[in-house]
Amino acid sequence: MIIHLLGFPGVGKHTIAGALSQQAAANGRHLVVVDNHLTSQVVLSVIGADGIEPLPDGVWDRVREIREIVYSTIETLSPPHLSFVFTNVLVVSDPRSLPVIERLQRLAQTRSTAYVPVMLSCDTAEHQRRVPSPDRSEKLKWIDPDGVAAFVTAEELLRPSTETMDLDVTALTPTEAAERIMFGLVGAG
Repeated sequence: MIIHLLGFPGVGKHTIAGALSQQAAANGRHLVVVDNHLTSQVVLSVIGADGIEPLPDGVWDRVREIREIVYSTIETLSPPHLSFVFTNVLVVSDPRSLPVIERLQRLAQTRSTAYVPVMLSCDTAEHQRRVPSPDRSEKLKWIDPDGVAAFVTAEELLRPSTETMDLDVTALTPTEAAERIMFGLVGAG
């Protein structure tokens, strides 16, 4: 399957994706994590991104090119038994957001599998606490809590469909969040 974790920066998408992968492995399945920073980090690292200063124009165009190579590789070279969990911040105001959803839906269709979108959220105080973590800094992620707070206030997350699973992760460990997602998948199918 293609699980798609969506949420604002710092909500815990990558960490929960890792917990999902561990749970799948414990059940004899292989769930590959394709975090949004897996594809963007190569570009961000060569432009000196620090997670605080604004990024130059054209950065996301380059990242999109790399992501398309990853999608094509999954379609043409990845064994059919593999499942994937993708992570993204996709907002209504950004015209680049909807094509990401449509591409992952096509990827699922090409692989004859389900596309499962999950919207992650957490309360403001917890979100502010998570954003400046050292782990995020090491991954060249956005670590400015004021900048992220302004972004969250100004933007609305794009919902892939009416069947999107919603999960508030404020008080959940990554393992608990992953269990709820897996339970939702089992309950739905």
